[in-house]
Amino acid sequence: MKMAKKLILVFVAVLLVSASVTPSNAAEVIDKIVAVVGDYVILKSEVDFQTQLWLLQQGQQGKQVSPDDVEKIKSDLLQQMVNDKLILIKALKDTSISVSSDEVESALDAKLEELKGRFSSQAEFENQMLQEGLTYREVKNKFRDEVRNQLYKDRLISRELSKISVAPSEIEEFFDKYRDSLPEHPDAVKLSHLLLEIKPGQATIDSAKAKAERVKKLLDDGGDFAELAREYSEDPSASSGGDLGYFGRGDLVEEFEKAAFALDVGEISEPVLTRYGYHIIKCVDKQDGRIRCSHILFMTKPSDEDVQRVMRFADSLKSVAEAGGDFAELVKKYSADEETKKQGGELGWFVSSEMTPEFSVAVQGLEPGDISEPTQSQFGIHLLKVLDRQTSRPWSMDEDRDRLKEFARRQKTEQVVSKLLDEVTKETYVEIRN
Repeated sequence: MKMAKKLILVFVAVLLVSASVTPSNAAEVIDKIVAVVGDYVILKSEVDFQTQLWLLQQGQQGKQVSPDDVEKIKSDLLQQMVNDKLILIKALKDTSISVSSDEVESALDAKLEELKGRFSSQAEFENQMLQEGLTYREVKNKFRDEVRNQLYKDRLISRELSKISVAPSEIEEFFDKYRDSLPEHPDAVKLSHLLLEIKPGQATIDSAKAKAERVKKLLDDGGDFAELAREYSEDPSASSGGDLGYFGRGDLVEEFEKAAFALDVGEISEPVLTRYGYHIIKCVDKQDGRIRCSHILFMTKPSDEDVQRVMRFADSLKSVAEAGGDFAELVKKYSADEETKKQGGELGWFVSSEMTPEFSVAVQGLEPGDISEPTQSQFGIHLLKVLDRQTSRPWSMDEDRDRLKEFARRQKTEQVVSKLLDEVTKETYVEIRN
C-alpha cells in the first residue's frame, strides 16, 4: 500500500475531524485523560494522533518542525479540540437546530465516497477494509455520530456568522492597520459557476430494476441470499453476503427502513428503490426495536450516456449565455449548487496555483467574461465563467475593497466565535490537565 493510501480509520478521522469519547466508553480505553469538557473527555492518544497528522501534513509540504515546537503544537491542538466540544455542547442544547437522519446519511455517504476515491478501485478499498477487520457497515456505524455532531456544529456556526456585517469604515480601518503585513497579491482568477448534477436517466433506472427483478426470481426459486449477494450486489457489503448488521429506526434512508421493518424474520422484500438504487432486503433478526438485515444492491449509478446527456445540456446553456443570455439568471434557474445560485453562481477568488486541476485546465487562457467548456468534477458538470483576473501586485483599497471586506469579515468572525466560546465556557465544566 502506498503512503498516500493510509489506513481506513486514519482517512476517515481526517475527513470527519476527530472522534468524541464520552464517559460511557472512556473506561474501556487504557489511556490518559488530558481534558474534560462537560460530559466529554479528550484522551492523550487523541491529541497525539492529531499531532501526528499535523506533522505528517507539514512533512508532505516539505516543512521541518523542530522538536521544541511539538509541545506547543500539541497544546494548540488540544485547545482546538476543547473548543470543538464546547461548540458541540452549545449546538446540541439549541432546540432551534435540527439534523435529520437522511441528512446524516447523505453527509456520511459523501465522506465515505471521498474516502473510496482515494483508492484505485473498489476492490482495493474492500481489500484494505478486510485487512483492518472492518466492514463498510462498521465504518459507517463508527463515524455516524461524528458526522451528525459535525452537522450540528456547522449549523450553529453558520447561523451566528450570518449575522455579521462589515461597514465601509471597518474595511478602511482593517487596511490601515494591516497593509504593511499583507503579502503581495498572487496571480488569481474570480469565478462563478453553474453546476449540473449527473443523475441516472430512466434507462439506467430501468436497467437496475430489471437486474433486481431477475435476482429476486432466483431467490424465489430457492437461491442462497448470501451467495447471490456476493455475486450480484454492487454494495461493499457484498463481500460479507450483503450483511448490514443491526440498526434502528432513523439510522438509514427512509425508503429502506420502511421496507425492512415491515418484513418478518427470514422474509425477503420485493426490489425497493432508494437514492442509491434498487435493494432486495432480507430480514435476518429483530431484537429490542432493532433489526438485522442483509441486502443486494443494484446501483442506479449514472452511465456514460447519462454523463454525455448532461454534458450536451451544459453545452446548450453555454451557447445560450454566449448568444447574449444572462449567465446569472441561467445559474438561478438550473444550477444544483444551492449555496451559490442565489449570488448568480459566484465562487469568489482563486489563487491560480491552488485551483483544482479540473478548474485550472478549464479556465486556462480565458479572459473576463469568457465561459469555459463543460467541465466534470466529483460534484457534476460545471460551466465556469471568468469574472475577473489579476496578476501579482500590492494591495489597493480601490481595487481590492471586496477582498479586504472579506478579510475584515473573517476577523469579526473570529471575534464572534471567541465570544460564543466564552459564553459556553461559563456554563460548562472545563478542565485541562497537564
